[in-house]
Amino acid sequence: MKDLRSKTINKKYSESARQNEKMLSVAAQSAQMMVETSDWKEKINDVLKLVGEASQASHAYLFENHLDENGVEVSSLRYEWENPHHNISSHISDFQNVPLKHEEMMQWYKILSSGKPFYDSTNEFPEEWANKESRKEIKTLLDVPIFVDGVWWGVIGLDDCTRIKPWSQVEVNAIQIAAGLLGAVIKRQKSDEEIKASEDKFQTTFHKTPVPMIIGRLKDRRILDINLAFTTLTGYTPEEAVYSSGTELKLWVSREEQIQHHEIIAKQGFLREFKTRIRKKSGEVAVVLISVSAIKVNREECLLYTIYEITKLEQALNELQDKNNELERFTYTVSHDLKAPLITIGGFAGLLAKDVQSGNVEKANRSINRILDAVTKMERLLNELLQLSRVGRMINEPQVVSFEEIAKEALGLTQGRLRANKIPVEIEANLPRVKVDRPRIVEVMQNLLDNASKFMGKQKNPKIKIGARQENEMWVFFVSDNGIGIDPAYHERVFGLFNKLDSNTEGTGVGLALVKRIIEFHGCKVWVESEGINKGATFCFTLPVL
Repeated sequence: MKDLRSKTINKKYSESARQNEKMLSVAAQSAQMMVETSDWKEKINDVLKLVGEASQASHAYLFENHLDENGVEVSSLRYEWENPHHNISSHISDFQNVPLKHEEMMQWYKILSSGKPFYDSTNEFPEEWANKESRKEIKTLLDVPIFVDGVWWGVIGLDDCTRIKPWSQVEVNAIQIAAGLLGAVIKRQKSDEEIKASEDKFQTTFHKTPVPMIIGRLKDRRILDINLAFTTLTGYTPEEAVYSSGTELKLWVSREEQIQHHEIIAKQGFLREFKTRIRKKSGEVAVVLISVSAIKVNREECLLYTIYEITKLEQALNELQDKNNELERFTYTVSHDLKAPLITIGGFAGLLAKDVQSGNVEKANRSINRILDAVTKMERLLNELLQLSRVGRMINEPQVVSFEEIAKEALGLTQGRLRANKIPVEIEANLPRVKVDRPRIVEVMQNLLDNASKFMGKQKNPKIKIGARQENEMWVFFVSDNGIGIDPAYHERVFGLFNKLDSNTEGTGVGLALVKRIIEFHGCKVWVESEGINKGATFCFTLPVL
């Protein structure tokens, strides 16, 4: 009898040992599956099956806690394994949106929400569970909470519909291991998904933003990525730019500015609106503001470059400076050039009074003529200044006209001086038609013809030629002469307001400034070509091809 009892006890211990070994093996396999998978949902059914078969349970299941449409805390069945050998007539799959804080389930709630396992037999089940059709066959269960980031996420558990089973500590431990692994894997996957979502959001923003951006590696300044806006700005494609450096692409116009930019980043780790110039693929230079922030890409230290082109703004500022300089010259002219005729008028008016008193008619007439000359000069200066101020404000409707007509009209307006100086003017045949503000372009030609006739010097065979040539989508019109020419150093200066290279020559210094403003108002450009003194000069300006 003793031997029989001893054998029975040994058998039970052996079975218990084998069961414990099996559960530990299941725990190890579950851990390996969960650690190796990138998505726990793909392996959870395998884990439930392993745990369920090892414990010989009727069900192995996973519930997830969540809020229902009314904001109430509930739990719903997400995954379930069912033992095919237990001949179960009912299922637990109808457990969806079960309130967690039900009055008759508070004991279960308190235990699990505190992080402890809940295991009990049917005799101890609350009435809420016992009366459910899907719970009637359950004899005993084991529920273990799953926590993610310290928050109760859900439950993994077992139940048995064939017997009231005392769950062994090894089985409880195995389920707790599975719950802990699930919590860690869910947290990891959640973090990975958040990181990926953040990276996707960054990539979307990076590639879709209209602001040019570069991601560069800190250690060697190699470009890792560029966006479409950078390609649009510089002309470099990702294939050309990625894994190259700014130096290799010759982006930096100034080596000194490149070094300064590196030194600032090395010192403070970032850069804000560093003004510099970059060279595009085409060779064109752009003025930009560069901001740099430190970021990590795949755990590697990188720099995010944000680039704002301010070339047009810089041009506008330069133009504004030119306008300010022009305004200063204007102020000087108003105070000097207009004052001179007034002084002349005042002086000769006093002489005129004396001549009248003395009855000297000849002297009186000379004084009157000097006063009239001063008035004429002042009137001319005021008229030209008024003309200049109106450019851009008083707009004539553009019209299509033959440039030959414009040239002939301007020639008629300057014929007096040309004839007096015996200067022939040649107009090329077949000049193109243009769409322009006709009166303004006539002014341009009138000023250029007048300018050419004034600066013939001592040329014995003076001549002027009007012509045109086509360059791409623009016509280049020109007025050339064989007069005194212009030193190349003064080619830009001659178009400045009141800039007279020879103060003794007649005129106010407004004519060429007016020409420049009218042509620029048409969206085109004007310049002068001259090899130097006594080599003649050719004034050129562009107009669009029709």
